Amino acid sequence: MRKSRNTYCKTQHYPYNIPTLDFLSNKTSLFLLQYFRDLYHNLEKSTPKLNKKNKKQNPNIYILATLEEKVDLRRLPTGYSTSCPPIQGLCNRCKLPFVNEDGIIFICGHSYHTNCYDKKCIYCEEFYKRGIFENVNSFLKRIEKGANILTQEDFDDDENNIEEGEEQSEEVEIQQISNRLEIEIHQIENW
Repeated sequence: MRKSRNTYCKTQHYPYNIPTLDFLSNKTSLFLLQYFRDLYHNLEKSTPKLNKKNKKQNPNIYILATLEEKVDLRRLPTGYSTSCPPIQGLCNRCKLPFVNEDGIIFICGHSYHTNCYDKKCIYCEEFYKRGIFENVNSFLKRIEKGANILTQEDFDDDENNIEEGEEQSEEVEIQQISNRLEIEIHQIENW
């Protein structure tokens, strides 16, 4: 006769203990505090990298101040690809500043006063309509040609960034993280 194993019995050991969870929580808190401090100090410092050849054309690259990175326009929210990029602190329709937080900021980056918003983001709607029209025309041309071969333009290559970190002893790192977290928390008032 075969012994049946209790299906509901825990057979694995949970890999984290209380000190490890505290350490991970402190490390995450420290990272977030430092990141948001940098964001606060770099407000409105991110700029488009202008195209030297054709200044009338919208920029293809944005320089993000906090990350110190150049970012392809396709990686930013939709609003940055439109004919009118988002304007921080101003309504994208009437170009007036927000008073008493009477506005709405959308995921595309555009923002509108409550009374200026017409149940759609006009710039993103135009962008999507134009994109759909161009893609449909491209598709129809390929069908007419009878080509089954995808071109390089059909592919979008993603770059993989590999980050390497230094290994330190756990006790030293735990103490360093705790000390740095305490310092960062006390410095919030000085932002």
